[in-house]
Amino acid sequence: MLSTFTDVEVEYLCHGVPLADYQPTKADHRRQQEAVRTHEWVQRQVAKAPPWTEERRERMRELLGPPIPPWELQRWRLRLYCGHIVEAARIRKSPRPDGGVCDKEACPECCLDPSVIVAFEPLGPLADPPPKKRSQKPSRPSRKPPADRRSKAELAAENEALRAELQALRDQM
Repeated sequence: MLSTFTDVEVEYLCHGVPLADYQPTKADHRRQQEAVRTHEWVQRQVAKAPPWTEERRERMRELLGPPIPPWELQRWRLRLYCGHIVEAARIRKSPRPDGGVCDKEACPECCLDPSVIVAFEPLGPLADPPPKKRSQKPSRPSRKPPADRRSKAELAAENEALRAELQALRDQM
C-alpha cells in the first residue's frame, strides 16, 4: 500500500510503516535473492575489469559534476529486508527513496549488502536552503546581438566571395 506526502515540489510516497513489526513476504524474499544474485554478478564483472587510471577517475568526477548540496536531499526512514531500520538521504526530486530503480541498501548494522527496502516513509529535507543573497547592484539584462548581425567568419567568407566575383568580372573585360 502506497500513501503520499506532499512537499512544495514533489509528492512523496510511503510504502508500509517502517517502525511497525514486519514479516518479509514471499515477494520480499524473491526480491532479496534477485538483488544478491545481481550484486554478486556485478562484483564478478568489476573484478575482471582493468584498474582505472587516475586520469580516468578524474574524467568520471568531471562527468558526474559537483556533489549534491544537502538542501537538495530528502531524508527517508527505511526498513530493510534484514529487519533493521535506517535513515538515508536521497535526491528530493524523486517521490521514492529508491528512485524507482535501486530498491536496496547496504545495512550499516548487520552489513547485509544488498538489503532490499521493504518499507519506507519520508522524514523531511536534509537541510534548509541557504538564504538568497541580495546583489548590491541591480543586474542588467544581458545584451543580445541583433538577429541580423553576422559573425566575423561569415563576413570574411562573403568578402572573399565578392572579391572573387569582382576579379572574374575584371578578367572578362
